[in-house]
Amino acid sequence: MDVTLRTNPQLDQAMSALEGLQNKTKNFSEEDLEKLKKAAQDFEAMFIAQILKNMRRSLPKSGLFGDGLAGEFYTGMFDQNIANAVAGKGGFKLSDTLIRSLTGKNDGPSGMTLQDYKLRPIRKAVRPLTLKDWDRSIIEEAAKKYNVDPKLVQAVINVESANNPTVVSNKGAVGLMQLMKDTADSLGVKNRFDPKQNVFGGSKYLRMMLDRFDGDVKLALSAYNAGPAAVEEYNDIPPYKETQRYVEKVLNNYRAL
Repeated sequence: MDVTLRTNPQLDQAMSALEGLQNKTKNFSEEDLEKLKKAAQDFEAMFIAQILKNMRRSLPKSGLFGDGLAGEFYTGMFDQNIANAVAGKGGFKLSDTLIRSLTGKNDGPSGMTLQDYKLRPIRKAVRPLTLKDWDRSIIEEAAKKYNVDPKLVQAVINVESANNPTVVSNKGAVGLMQLMKDTADSLGVKNRFDPKQNVFGGSKYLRMMLDRFDGDVKLALSAYNAGPAAVEEYNDIPPYKETQRYVEKVLNNYRAL
């Protein structure tokens, strides 16, 4: 995502005008100082509004204020009001820096000057590595520990989370093997988002279901999806479309590995 800031001609002109004041007398009256403070706050508000505008260019349009020219107009007004409020509360302390710089009292704690606030291009944001890059050897370790076919564990992960350990279902299941909180607690899993804990917990639960249903993979997968009570009630794959599709998908994945 490119978040390079673009310069604004009006902002550059305002900066040049304020810098030009530095060459004039530093003997400001109280009235002059109040005017200078107001001008500095207005400049800071303009600066903040420009930052907001450049940030919006790097993001999808929200449509909050509609589309077209009217949307752009109201968005601009919204950003300017935010900028005015931030600047009025002290903002980035830019107005204080401007006043110190223009009055020759450059002894503030920031040590910053006007040049520090020049808009300049910044490097592109670097996307951090996602948790999809987890170590697949975890599957072999967990499968060996709980005596489960590693291909079956991988097939369950493929269907449950598409190998994404950050997935959270609308029912609250979390992670690679989509563990519910109560199930995770009973398995000793402290962090369901942790790939190793999740896979070890899910493999252990899968082993428990295989033992409970005498090694019948279809019934074990049904119990993994719908719960063992449902499987025992029907003594077969429960007549739930979701569970039936789930078992079919996992087995198809398993055969393809």
